[in-house]
Amino acid sequence: MKKILRIFKKVLIGFFVLLLVIMIGGYIAIKVVVTKDFIATKIEQNINGRVEIKDISVPIWAAFSGITVDGFKIGARDGEVGKPMDKRTPMQNEIIGFKKFNFQVAIGGLITSFGKKFELKSLLFTEPKAHIVVGKNGGNNLTALLTKPKTKEELEKEAAEKKAKEEEAKKKKAAKKDEPEEEKKPFDFRELPTEIKMGKIGIEGGLFTITLEKLGQTLVVSGANIYLRDILIDPKDLEHKNHVGLTTQFTLGLQEAKAGGGVKSFKLGYDMQGSIMPINPKTGGPAEAVTLRMGITKGSYVTGLAMFDKLKNQTEMLNKIGIKLNFLGETQTLQRDSYMTINYGGGVVTILEPPALVTADFEFRLMKDDFINIKTMAHHFRGDLSLAAQHTKTVESELDKNIAVAVGPAVEKIPAGAVRDKAKAALTPDKVRTSVLAPAYKNGLITFGIDSSGSISSPTVKVLKPEFPSLSNLIQDELKKAIPNMKDLVGAEVDKLKNKAMDEAKSKAADELKKALPGIPGF
Repeated sequence: MKKILRIFKKVLIGFFVLLLVIMIGGYIAIKVVVTKDFIATKIEQNINGRVEIKDISVPIWAAFSGITVDGFKIGARDGEVGKPMDKRTPMQNEIIGFKKFNFQVAIGGLITSFGKKFELKSLLFTEPKAHIVVGKNGGNNLTALLTKPKTKEELEKEAAEKKAKEEEAKKKKAAKKDEPEEEKKPFDFRELPTEIKMGKIGIEGGLFTITLEKLGQTLVVSGANIYLRDILIDPKDLEHKNHVGLTTQFTLGLQEAKAGGGVKSFKLGYDMQGSIMPINPKTGGPAEAVTLRMGITKGSYVTGLAMFDKLKNQTEMLNKIGIKLNFLGETQTLQRDSYMTINYGGGVVTILEPPALVTADFEFRLMKDDFINIKTMAHHFRGDLSLAAQHTKTVESELDKNIAVAVGPAVEKIPAGAVRDKAKAALTPDKVRTSVLAPAYKNGLITFGIDSSGSISSPTVKVLKPEFPSLSNLIQDELKKAIPNMKDLVGAEVDKLKNKAMDEAKSKAADELKKALPGIPGF
């Protein structure tokens, strides 16, 4: 037993010694190789911009905890590129920046290759910032920045290739050759030799502004926490080793739209979770669709949404009975989190598991297969819109007024008498309203089946259910229900009136004859 303990002790000591050697060796290797100038040079070789780094933190346990770069910025390329970092003038207007970012490298490869093999294991950005401008012609300020600068040799090679192609084209044209050009082979991930495996890449507390010059709008993405985790992509086994975990939270805001777009302002909080298959196993190209679990968080709001503006007073079915939804607020704010499962592909977001959007004014439940094309902004939303309790009472009250106005003239057409009294009793506003709204009640709330399609900025909005008749037809139907033999009763009333009128006429004629012919027997 003692011998076993001694062996175990030696093994344990050996382990800690090895661990210490790795830590110290890794610290020395990283400290010597990974400097501000090293990182800046590596990046500037691959972008058309300038890099600024405030500091690099390399703790003694860097082999395990990673390296932290503080005060990182990328701006337009200028004459400072190529100088040592401590000799450069401070950057004034960065386009992309991070408070700090931490990355871990494969320390074994770094040591054994003497700094030549730089394999990234994880990368985490803290409080990144980016100011993106999309020009009126569709270009943006990142395209040129993130383009790898070309060397003199590359430019000369491109010029020579261009000249050679032009000469070849001339020869083909002269020889009247009409052969189709060789079709370019699409990128195939399966041809890559290396498996990609990484624990986590992400950003924390990101802030990005996107200015759309054509629309005069600025979108703001704030509080962005985006993580790609458990990354495993094996080009040789994409059926089983082809997934990237995704966790995302951010707030997307538009303060005020100066041009069309179907909405004046919004602030939407997103929470997305899921695992995606980034590569199509059959083609080796990018996956065509991604399925995610997504939530819009409580407190998110939209102001001036065109769909609800149309619903307020431009809906044919509601106009038939005089219902106006003008009480719907200009700004709609979510009262609770709303989660859904979506599929994204080809620019189209399709709902697989519908959400319920609950505000102070209504509850709107979308339907499976509803969609919005984020490229064209075409959409199709369907669902049940249940008015809040206070608005249900408002609709009932307004409908009572409309019914009372329509009932008066209709009743006056009925001859005075028992039939008119019976009609009045049958056509009280509350009785008619109860009858007409009965199909619209769901869980005690007035609910309409809504359909919105076309452009999100100018949608076509319809109320599909329930189907309402016009007020005049509604009153006629209610009279038929209450007094099915009304035609006969009205006829009888008319006959009575005729007989009464004739009797009165005869009596009046007799009185006139008495006055004209006094003393005649019988008068």
